[in-house]
Amino acid sequence: MTALGQNRQSQNLINPIRIEKVEPDVVPKGFSWSLVLDAVGILAAFFAGYSYFQFLAKAWPLLVFVGAFLVFGAVLAIEALLQARTWRQIGMLAIQSAAFLLPFLFFNRLILGASLVIMFAFLVLGHMSGRSELDHTMTIRFFRATHGVVANAMTGGLLVAILLYLPVANTGSVFVGESSFTGFFNWTAGILGGFYPAITFTGSFNDFAASLAKEQLAGNAAFTAMAPNDQATALSAATSQIEGSFAKSLGFVPAPAESLSSVIYTAVKNVIEGWRARFTIWFTAAWGVMLFLVLRSIGVVATWIGQLIAMIFYEALLSLGVIHIKQEPRTKEVVTF
Repeated sequence: MTALGQNRQSQNLINPIRIEKVEPDVVPKGFSWSLVLDAVGILAAFFAGYSYFQFLAKAWPLLVFVGAFLVFGAVLAIEALLQARTWRQIGMLAIQSAAFLLPFLFFNRLILGASLVIMFAFLVLGHMSGRSELDHTMTIRFFRATHGVVANAMTGGLLVAILLYLPVANTGSVFVGESSFTGFFNWTAGILGGFYPAITFTGSFNDFAASLAKEQLAGNAAFTAMAPNDQATALSAATSQIEGSFAKSLGFVPAPAESLSSVIYTAVKNVIEGWRARFTIWFTAAWGVMLFLVLRSIGVVATWIGQLIAMIFYEALLSLGVIHIKQEPRTKEVVTF
């Protein structure tokens, strides 16, 4: 008995050591960071929508909206890389679509509903495109995985922006405000100045006409032979003639001190509003299609910029240790004989 008892004691059968069951973590690794990413995505969507709302109200420049939407597209790209649970992310994309349209809550309900469907559909298509690329490759090809995400976001955002612009177009306003047009005009004038340095594009309308008249008279032998006072008189007469020709073509008489960009903006605005009054609904539809085609071509470059912003976010998160790259074995099914 003693030997048996000792044997039992040595085998630890009388006083066994209890081994506690190791419970798995209740909160998955990275769960808190995924919540932060969700919040950032919602805030980015809302700010992009709010910046466009302010642009339509002519309170903010267009570049603010463009920058905000590029950041939103970059966040969508990061989400596509990290959020593997498709149905959860689709729910977040629905919330982000609603957040983008929240500033337009009191717009036309039909336009608002169509905008929500379009935005949500393109965000889902982009996310599925990114996940499909990641699921069918052994390595992370960042730009291939994120291209569909950002490109679809740009297309959806552009369609929604045009839809939301339609009520503004019907009020007689043009799509680009004068401040935004002036910035674009000054950039264009800088390029033209390199080819035509003698022409003044960035001054007043009178400065432009005077420089044009001077350029025309510079090669005239009779003008060159005149006395300085006579040259000034001839130059003034030629300037007035050019201003009159432009006024006849433009349909209005610009003030001599008015900037050239303002004169051209007014001329373009008058032409567009004339077409709108003449063709009504057909003009609105054609104007929307034209804007989409023009801006979609620009959107190709915007997609690359959005991917570069996403790459900066991606590398920063890797450097900070927030996200990691790991390898995992996979078994794939193939069809064979």
